[in-house]
Amino acid sequence: MTRRIRNLVLGGATAALAMAGALSPGFAVEPNDFTNYLRGATQGLPLGAAPPTGIYAGFGVNATGLPAGLYNAGTGNQTIPGKVTAPAFGYGATVLFVPGWTFLGATYSAAVVQGAYISTAEGTANPPFTSSGANAQLANTNVTPIDLSWSLGHGWFVAGALTVVGPDGSQYAATPTSVNLNPDYWTFAPGAAISYLDANWLFSANFRYDINTASRGVTMNAAFAPVASNGYTSGNELFGDFTWLYKIGKWQFGPVGYFEAQTTADSPGGGVTCAGTPGLCGYQTQVAVGALVGYDFGPVAMQAWFDDTVECQNAVCGLDVWFRTSFKLWSPESRPIVAKY
Repeated sequence: MTRRIRNLVLGGATAALAMAGALSPGFAVEPNDFTNYLRGATQGLPLGAAPPTGIYAGFGVNATGLPAGLYNAGTGNQTIPGKVTAPAFGYGATVLFVPGWTFLGATYSAAVVQGAYISTAEGTANPPFTSSGANAQLANTNVTPIDLSWSLGHGWFVAGALTVVGPDGSQYAATPTSVNLNPDYWTFAPGAAISYLDANWLFSANFRYDINTASRGVTMNAAFAPVASNGYTSGNELFGDFTWLYKIGKWQFGPVGYFEAQTTADSPGGGVTCAGTPGLCGYQTQVAVGALVGYDFGPVAMQAWFDDTVECQNAVCGLDVWFRTSFKLWSPESRPIVAKY
């Protein structure tokens, strides 16, 4: 693989994280599932392969639920009549550091992701979530202190990473009925990816497994009581994002998709039970497919794509529209030349 191809295809890897903490789509039905990861955020990028040495920046935008329908365990894939939310918009910014270090034959990198979101949801959903309203919130920060990428040869790469998310988000411009949707618990998320790259093709399967601690019951308002105030623990979730792109000149296009699957049961705690409230403790699942188009402008790479839900339970599902851009802030080649005297 030539250096030009590596810079073109791998240089945008930072944007794969750009939406990681931007928005939680599952809150409106299962309030315990306002997750620390936006499912589908890494579509379009090869997380298995680290970009060349340097510092990268990325920015992403997502509009989720166009239109949004609420789904619960009792109705499967049937929209609940009269219970529809307006779109929510998420934003994420990333800084990725690739210092050129190696460990056990792998390239080391680290990243910080800061997301924000605005939602204008109205109406009601399953108990105990009774209302919402205009929200402008700074999401919890995703920190990936270690990401290791190995080259297997012949265009194949694999990677493993660990992301830590703390409850540091903030709520702004809230209405009296709005809900702070930032998870008030810690999430520890190991991740893995396998990617294939050549002059024309990009394939990647990116996975993340969120392990959540108990809610502290300190950031959410009374709309969630008594869940949050009793140490509610959201079930762990597995996320998978998939990409298969073909490149022609500076263009790339192809199918993308994602899935989300809750793997462990929610634990309300504090004497709160799940009996009679499937929307409170039901397992959350989603599957969506779509298509992506990207263009490389040289110093800046951009991608836009959409996903539509084909399977959904205990989540807000519909059409998602995405956009991301990424660029290099610094590399060894960009250092100024110092004249010698």
